[in-house]
Amino acid sequence: FADFAAELVAGEAERVATARTEGRPEPTLEEQRAWRKEQAERMDFGERFLAPRDGTEHAATQEPMSFERYLSLVEPCFVETGLGGALLRSGGESIPVTLDNVQEFAEEAARFWFESGVVDQVEAFRAGLNDVFPLECLVTFSPVELREMFCGEDRIEWNEEQLLAHFHPGGGLTERSATYKFLVAELLEMNQAERSRFLDFVSSCPRLPPGGITKFHVDVFPDSSAPTSAFPRSRACANQLYLPPYSSKDELHAKLHEAIHSSAGHHEQRVREV
Repeated sequence: FADFAAELVAGEAERVATARTEGRPEPTLEEQRAWRKEQAERMDFGERFLAPRDGTEHAATQEPMSFERYLSLVEPCFVETGLGGALLRSGGESIPVTLDNVQEFAEEAARFWFESGVVDQVEAFRAGLNDVFPLECLVTFSPVELREMFCGEDRIEWNEEQLLAHFHPGGGLTERSATYKFLVAELLEMNQAERSRFLDFVSSCPRLPPGGITKFHVDVFPDSSAPTSAFPRSRACANQLYLPPYSSKDELHAKLHEAIHSSAGHHEQRVREV
């Protein structure tokens, strides 16, 4: 909704600017409303605003969907997520999101998520942190430095040599094992979003730690008792990955991508079969 509302505002501003440049009268209120309605009826709303944008091939194909059709199916209103949660305004559960107020909804939802809805939690976190680490000590560091220390590296970079050094085969698996080679080749081909999902799968953290791959390791074990139809599994608390005996890189690719996209972080313990 926020992206759609922003595009409406930008489009209206561009129409006004174009009219001024060309020496024409600016669009009237009615003309702007008619243009908005055209945008709301475009059947590529789903493709432009509902499809995942992380570049993964796992995303389901979006059926043609207009903004108006989406509203009729979902029936969002002025509550925290549009479908439920805290009220964004008095009587919000009875105020439907429409083409005329979608920008207001996006602004109020953003305000709730990043300001009013989390202010108590932020203050509690600040007070708790200050009990063990005086906050004034943090002013020595820049925001970028703090983010890197607390959240890890922004980009996930590795090459074959680094993967061989920090992904340790064990339990009978060696660097010469076909399954291990398939894994290394697959990791090299992953884009940033896929690498992040993989890290979340094996470590419950979607970033590399400060220092990058040189400060990270994964133990890779065979899951010999599992059929090739089984998914990889992980023990994220120990950075361990278990791989069934896949016969090809394509087979590993399909099962690994299904696992990292379908799990809520990682598959724990039990082998999951199709």
